[in-house]
Amino acid sequence: MFYNDVITEMLEVKSNPVNRMYLHEINIQWKNFIKAITEEDTSNEQMVQALNLFLKALSNKKFKYNPVTKNGFKADSQLFSAIYLNDMISVFIKRTGVAENKGICWDYGAFSANLRFNPPNFNTMEKYPTYEQDDSVKVLQLCQKLDFQFRILGTRNFNKHQITLPLIVFYSFKNLTEDDFTKTEYISRTAKTTFEKTRSIIVTETLAEDFVPTLKASPIDMIFILSKKFQSFGINEISTEVVDALEKKIVKYIFEKEEKNEEFKISGVIK
Repeated sequence: MFYNDVITEMLEVKSNPVNRMYLHEINIQWKNFIKAITEEDTSNEQMVQALNLFLKALSNKKFKYNPVTKNGFKADSQLFSAIYLNDMISVFIKRTGVAENKGICWDYGAFSANLRFNPPNFNTMEKYPTYEQDDSVKVLQLCQKLDFQFRILGTRNFNKHQITLPLIVFYSFKNLTEDDFTKTEYISRTAKTTFEKTRSIIVTETLAEDFVPTLKASPIDMIFILSKKFQSFGINEISTEVVDALEKKIVKYIFEKEEKNEEFKISGVIK
């Protein structure tokens, strides 16, 4: 569990007694959500209800940093980030069973980027084809790890390498800003350069005020705004309807089979 790791790490760091008490309170509320998603046949509605209860508890003002008492947690603390959304997404990935396939990995990690041959010169390519690749920044992804090998025609020795293909890349936010969107587009464009069929999904609770991103010509495939709102004060309740749509899209991306468009056989026209 991603959010559970955040709480555990913070509990391991020495802090004042009040903050440790706060962390234990938050952990109790979080465990209620974990219980809801680990029970068999838990519906999305039940999961969303449990998550909304957790968000309501987390919004308690006493958990916010007080510069006078030095108690509470600052606004940029991981506690207040959208990491818990990744645990919700994990539920959908687990339901598909795709993570049980060989070489499949579901976690934070880098994917292979800028795959290339870079020999010193053409004349030495026989001995030094020099395959190279870079690593992307770490992202939450469903990926396929592959071992591949090649050899120069007419030679015996193989060169063996491992690459990581990004299948679906996820970005989670409490509030999606234009700057956030630009950064995700850059990463997603790199992912599609590695693997053309890569899918990229943004999951956010709200949108920054007056910011409505457009996906035309964007490497981002889908954006899900869980509260259906622009950023606002107070608690932004997550919508079960949007969560259902998110799961449906993940399932579609994992199991969809590309079909050839052969409508021309009927109309004689390709649009």
